Amino acid sequence: MIAIVTDSSVGYSTAEIADRGIVSVVPLHYYIGGKSFEEKASDKNGVFLPAIQSAPCKTAQPALDNFIRTFTSLTQKGCDIICIVLSSSLSGTYSSAKFAAKQVGGNIRVIDSRTIGAGMHLLVDEAVNLVKAGVEFGRAVEMLEDIKGKIGIVFTVETLDNLIAGGRLNTNKAKTSLNLRPVFDLKAKIVFKNNARGLRERLEEMVAEVPANTRRIIVCRCGEETDDSMLTDMLKAAHPSVYIHRRVLGPVLSIHAGAGAFGIAYVVKN
Repeated sequence: MIAIVTDSSVGYSTAEIADRGIVSVVPLHYYIGGKSFEEKASDKNGVFLPAIQSAPCKTAQPALDNFIRTFTSLTQKGCDIICIVLSSSLSGTYSSAKFAAKQVGGNIRVIDSRTIGAGMHLLVDEAVNLVKAGVEFGRAVEMLEDIKGKIGIVFTVETLDNLIAGGRLNTNKAKTSLNLRPVFDLKAKIVFKNNARGLRERLEEMVAEVPANTRRIIVCRCGEETDDSMLTDMLKAAHPSVYIHRRVLGPVLSIHAGAGAFGIAYVVKN
């Protein structure tokens, strides 16, 4: 049997984890005002945004012991393991999972997704579908390595403070002055695209980044109150045959993106 392990940035709810059946989620950690929290399934994190906005915050990769315990439990059940984690350019999670796999032994393949959040959601869903279709372990890994190159994220933020504080921004070209807001791509790392003037221009730039041969789209936003309806409508007009999923970021990604941020994750056809 093949089991899939991922980290909590995937953003699955309790029901989604149960529905997939073969997925184990290792929690990322975050700190608000020095107090430690463990990121849970998307419906179990409570109301966290006001606390994030009111105190210094930082995030941390999963504890090594969490990966070791998860891998050990699954290998003892006779499982082969595909572990899909957030981009190694943005987190030490990949290195931690690789080290844990060596410690535990067994047939474990750790995949650097080169994405985060909703992009991870798309890739892990692909892994679940491959396993449920009976694809052999080695072939499934090969296919996932190919599919991850077909996944992209484009996003925008209301403030650069969070990205700068988290050390995730390596450009001084991005601006949030007056009516300007930056647009970024995320493929392994954050790449600045342009500063857009006004909401419509920003949305048009984001929608234009989504390829014509896209087959799945997730719109994600930081905070329940963030309005992503105009973006969703524009995507529906540009990609009428693609269902648009809508998600809210969990606490770890919210700490880095900041309130009011929103984005698009997509995967293109083979």
